Amino acid sequence: MGLEIQKNKDGSLKSNWWYGRFEVDGKNHCVNLGIEVKGRVPATLRKTGDTAFECSRTLADAKIKELIAHARSRKTAAHHLQELYEIKAGEELTQIPLAEMAERWNLLPTKKKRCPLRTENQLTTIRQFRKFMEATFPQAPTMSQITRKMALAWMKSLDDMGMAGATYNTKLSLLKGIFEKLGTEAGVLTNPFNGIPFHETNTMHRQPFTQKELNAILAHCDDLIRPVVLTAMCTAMRRGDCAMLKWESVDLENGFISVKTSKTGELAEIPLFPLLRAELEKLPRKSIYVFPDVAKMYKANLMGLTWRFKKAINDAKIEGAVIERDDAMQKASVKDFHSLRTTWITMALTAGVPMELVRRVTGHSTVDVVLKHYFRPGREAFKMALETAMPKMLTAGEMPEDRDQKTEDGAQKPNENTQEMLQKIQGLLEYGKDMEKAAILRRLAEIEQEIATQLRQDQDRQKASLAA
Repeated sequence: MGLEIQKNKDGSLKSNWWYGRFEVDGKNHCVNLGIEVKGRVPATLRKTGDTAFECSRTLADAKIKELIAHARSRKTAAHHLQELYEIKAGEELTQIPLAEMAERWNLLPTKKKRCPLRTENQLTTIRQFRKFMEATFPQAPTMSQITRKMALAWMKSLDDMGMAGATYNTKLSLLKGIFEKLGTEAGVLTNPFNGIPFHETNTMHRQPFTQKELNAILAHCDDLIRPVVLTAMCTAMRRGDCAMLKWESVDLENGFISVKTSKTGELAEIPLFPLLRAELEKLPRKSIYVFPDVAKMYKANLMGLTWRFKKAINDAKIEGAVIERDDAMQKASVKDFHSLRTTWITMALTAGVPMELVRRVTGHSTVDVVLKHYFRPGREAFKMALETAMPKMLTAGEMPEDRDQKTEDGAQKPNENTQEMLQKIQGLLEYGKDMEKAAILRRLAEIEQEIATQLRQDQDRQKASLAA
């Protein structure tokens, strides 16, 4: 251990620089000291060289002593850190290598059963984080060595990729949670992800399909996924719950489907509509699953069902399925398999189905989730639903006393009330396909009452005119 000069076999200098070799914490280190070898080099370092050589040797010796002192001070600091941890935690400091972080996280207990797709996405994020650290900060192989600077560098790399705000936030939340939950075991005194702000998100909500679009999609579904798509249309169940639906959850006798949703674990109770009931009654019971081939595909490839449904959407020429977004390079999908759930909820609420009944079907625990993420009526359907439900005083336009006006020459103005009712009927004809039967019937009953009222008013005016 000490100073070295690197030579070739013939005795000539292999490098013109002094090297130092020393041991710290059981590891040997050989480093270029940055001091040039000068003067006449003796045969061995045991012998004395000329003045220039000895001056360079003195400088190199001072440099290696400085490096050894610095390395030992770092070792002392690490020892003090371990002592501090042992005092605080009451146990010996342990380390979790980044290579084991995914495995350790996967073993943590959870309140609910892990979703396979979500778990795979989270494990992918952990692997990406580990590879980034190995490539960018190889000096930090364990969780306790990750600093805030390193954490910020990882998050910046996500920004540089043009990642959407919601995805960025998901990855930040995951890493922050991992260091929080494994921190004590890994010897992490300060979570390096604490205080890193989340991005603002521009949520692109899924849009509901129209009845015409639903019919077109069904017509273009292949034989494998058509009954699954029909199930989603009639039940508002999520993709995984439809694909993995079991016969034990289907009560054909009483006309109900009862399932625990895979995402929230909430019990959903769904009445069987005649269309879906007829479809299920035709299926053979050759497996515990209602759709065994789809269940097998879903287990092997989570995206198989999604790919087939997107193909049906494209073949049906559904417009506006994907849109550009400002906060990410990738387009946002606003009409996909999950939009079937949005469609069911929107149609139900627009038709006046009570929120509590909708939540029993969907398994949502709060009203806010339903209204914020799923209730997406079209503008005309939204307008007509409000006009149907609100008092006529607010929706009828001109007040009755303003309708029976005469022109300057005394002639009666055209009956504006009749024109208004014609417009309402035309609106039903144009947008009725997007409304539920109950809403259409309520609207027709209102128009019928207005017509009857108008007829009575006309008859009264005629009698008054004859009496005069």
